[in-house]
Amino acid sequence: MTVEQQPIFTDVIRQLQPDTFLDYFLNRQSGVMPQLPRPSLEDVAIAQRVLNNEFTICGETHRLPDPFSWRINPSRDKEWQVSHHKFSYAVSLLQAYRYEPDERYLYKWVSLIDTWLNEMPSGFITASDAQVEARRIERWVYSFLLLKEIPCQGIVTPDFWYRFLSRIATETLYICENLSQSLNHRTLQLSSIFLVGVAFPEFCLHSYFVRVGKDKLTENLLSEFYTDGVHVELSTHYHQLSLKSFLAFVDLAQANHIPLAPKLLERLTNALDFYLYMQWPNGEIPLINDADDGDFRYLLKQGSARLNNPHWLWGATLGKTGNPPHQPSKQFEDAGYFVFSDGWGVDADSTQQRQHVFYDCAQLGAGKHGHFDLFNFCYFANGKPLVIDPGRYTYDAVPDSDGINWRKTFKSTAYHNTVEIDGKDQTRYIPKSKPGKFKLGPAVQVSNLDFQLGQHSDWVCAKAQSVEYTPVHQRFFLYMQRQYLFILDRIHIDDGMSHSCILRFHLPPAMQGQVSLQTQGQRVSAIAPDLTLLSYCGPSTSGYLESGWASQKYGIKYQAPVVALSQTDDQSLFFCTVVAPRPTTASPNPSLEIQSLRLLNAPTDPMLLFQVNGQTQGQTFRDRFCFSRNGQSASFQRHDLTFEGQGIAFRQTATGQITYLISQKAKHITINNQLLLNSQIPQSIEERQKAEGRGQK
Repeated sequence: MTVEQQPIFTDVIRQLQPDTFLDYFLNRQSGVMPQLPRPSLEDVAIAQRVLNNEFTICGETHRLPDPFSWRINPSRDKEWQVSHHKFSYAVSLLQAYRYEPDERYLYKWVSLIDTWLNEMPSGFITASDAQVEARRIERWVYSFLLLKEIPCQGIVTPDFWYRFLSRIATETLYICENLSQSLNHRTLQLSSIFLVGVAFPEFCLHSYFVRVGKDKLTENLLSEFYTDGVHVELSTHYHQLSLKSFLAFVDLAQANHIPLAPKLLERLTNALDFYLYMQWPNGEIPLINDADDGDFRYLLKQGSARLNNPHWLWGATLGKTGNPPHQPSKQFEDAGYFVFSDGWGVDADSTQQRQHVFYDCAQLGAGKHGHFDLFNFCYFANGKPLVIDPGRYTYDAVPDSDGINWRKTFKSTAYHNTVEIDGKDQTRYIPKSKPGKFKLGPAVQVSNLDFQLGQHSDWVCAKAQSVEYTPVHQRFFLYMQRQYLFILDRIHIDDGMSHSCILRFHLPPAMQGQVSLQTQGQRVSAIAPDLTLLSYCGPSTSGYLESGWASQKYGIKYQAPVVALSQTDDQSLFFCTVVAPRPTTASPNPSLEIQSLRLLNAPTDPMLLFQVNGQTQGQTFRDRFCFSRNGQSASFQRHDLTFEGQGIAFRQTATGQITYLISQKAKHITINNQLLLNSQIPQSIEERQKAEGRGQK
């Protein structure tokens, strides 16, 4: 007998009378099931709207007729119908019934599923493969578990119960036969298959579901997460979603004594580590690539309990319990991501006020969730985001009534904190003949990657090379003394043609109407209540504010300010920018204030020498940054410093004493006639001087 020819239930179950069948499933105990979440007021609010056939999905609210057809999509966005068929509100209806025993919730739950069973075949929404069935089955299994805890006999009939459980089995088989080839959809599908297999030993295909779910999900998870723990689609949000399935699988398997490969647990550990580092200090996340915001900190708490890691508990509770990690900054090599911070805090207040920088030096991720955002970054300080990624907004790639393709817009280079050249994306977005479909041209390439995670500062330098234009963008990104950002963008132009370059910084919607921008010669300053942004550029620079958009939730967008700096030239050009939090009484270092940025040397010098003036702990300082114009090694001799290399940054007191230094590929460094480095091989070093005399590397 083939798998498809197997009956749904085992012989013993098939012989039960209808009432006994219902009573058996509502009261039997089978294995260790996932822990049910507590009902919430949000569940009640969702359920009350659903009682009136009102569904808020993907940022749109639609009130459907009674009765309504499941085949009709009231939205122009296909994602609305996709999400509607996933039945997340089914769980909310039963949670609302647990919160307040109003039988209308239970009657509505039965009615919605009953009408779906009567009208819908498996595989109706072919545009989104069997991940729709997988999500629906997952919600139905959780509904089954919830029903075992509430009085429902008399409303849930034996006939309905038989059809409901039978459909769970047949839909699960459908998923087995229609698996996606890879990535997060396959993970969702296999997770649901495994869940059904463990939850229903009464199914004839119980062992088959467990085996297929375990073996293929193990294989998929090991390919879906890089060895550094980052999800291969390089979306912070999809990392959370797949991590949720990953952790649920491990929890369910171990709770039921199903052995797992040790390599899988190691990969899970790394995936939780990335989430810990990626998360903002307030528990939200930077919206990298296709991403929505969402609070998934419970995954860190769940992982901490399962694998006994107190660092994850620190992240889950935002510093209230657990232990902080030791390493403030970290590279995720396989992904190409860097996370910088000024520490982890010592308690809840200091943890949530710390600084956090997410830097994207990655190739395009697997699948189509990537944005054209190489060298993009997000910056969090003073308890809030200061520079953001605008997010995803929509999957609807059909232009709206104004002709705007918002899918393409939010993916574009212009919608990220990097340099747009000649008005083109780093990677081409190519619409297909069918509306809403697209493909991508050759991906932008990262080259000449160089970095250092130091004791007191962190930096990354790399080049972006695109087939869409001939100039090469090189960015040096420095987290100076882990206090503020120094960003040097060099655009190498050697084709004799004039090129337009625009550098943008996307600020959060909360800053709308609060940004003051001033231009004085080649200097541009943008000041907001929590942010200082200073830039020095070439003589053709213009600085201005653009009106942008940002989206934390699918289908919902808000206006947000964008600081734009524009230059056009047929010669190589640069943008030098300092991004710093403005001092507040709540910040961990309220005395830090960045006051000015200026260029010190002549335009003909082979090196660029910038000076930042500031104040910290009541003491004035000046930071100087010396970099070659062309990104190659050059020499510099001034301000008690003799230097040969690609770049150097150092801090001086008001009296001129050098107290800190960090270099990029240096061959020679002398400070105050003291030789610090003399090497034929370029070295990147870090030196901190004491009040008097030499310091330690």
